Order: sequence, then C-alpha cells, then structure tokens
Amino acid sequence: MDVGELGPVDAIVLGFPGQRLTRSVLDAVDEVEARGDVRVIDMLIVIKDAHGEITHHEISEYESLRDMAAEVAARRMLGLAGESDVEQIGLIMPPDSLVMVVFVENVWAREVAVRIREAGGQLLSYTRLPQATLDDVEDQIEASAGRGDGSDTGE
Repeated sequence: MDVGELGPVDAIVLGFPGQRLTRSVLDAVDEVEARGDVRVIDMLIVIKDAHGEITHHEISEYESLRDMAAEVAARRMLGLAGESDVEQIGLIMPPDSLVMVVFVENVWAREVAVRIREAGGQLLSYTRLPQATLDDVEDQIEASAGRGDGSDTGE
C-alpha cells in the first residue's frame, strides 16, 4: 500500500507489570484487526526483567500472532520502531515489566485522510483522551444525575 493511501497511524503503548501480557490481550488485538476496525502495521514488545536486563521481541515470536506477523510483513510496513526506541522505552520501564507498542492504521479514517492530503491539508494536532479523564467525566455525569437537578459543577 502506498503511504499516501494510509489512514492516520497511532502508536499505542501498553504496559504490563510482572510481564503479564495475556493471551486474551493478543486475541483482542487480532479480533479488532479481523473486524477491520484497525490494521496493525507493526508491533514491538519490550521486556525488562527483575535484574533490569532489556530484551525486545517481534510479533512473529508469539505463536498466536504469527498469522498477523505474516500479514504485517507482507504489507512491508515493519520497522516503525527501531533499536533506539527499544532503548528509550527500556530506560523508563520499571523492572519486571513488559511494554507492547502497537502501530495501527485507523482504517475508518483512511478515505478522509487521503482526501485531506489531496486538498493539500495536513493533520495539525491529535489528542487522545486518557481513560482517567473519561472516567472523571462519567463520574461527574453520574453525580449530576444523582442530584436530579441537571446542574453542572462547572469545576
């Protein structure tokens, strides 16, 4: 695929204390790609053991992700994360932890992104709200609904 035909690409960084990356997480990644919600274009797994030794792994090393790894390799998009990324990630990781970086194309936005580029436009800013922010908003809505007055705290 021509890079000009890509939708927006996100680098999603997930941390797992105790190196507890479970099969269900890997299955979930595979499922969202199979549904066509996103397209995994690269993945990197960095492990820091209890002694501070850092290693990294490719998705092809995980049996449950070998089909996905073959598809990613066929797309010729591997290499978004390199050795310098592994070193930087390793420096900030706590001992006995695992970090998985998943590079995904937002397939749903591909056509819009292509048309923006064709018009000479570009993405100037992109912010993803952290789950904690969304949880706070939900708590405020529930508290407001509990009062029954529809008021907003405004804080």
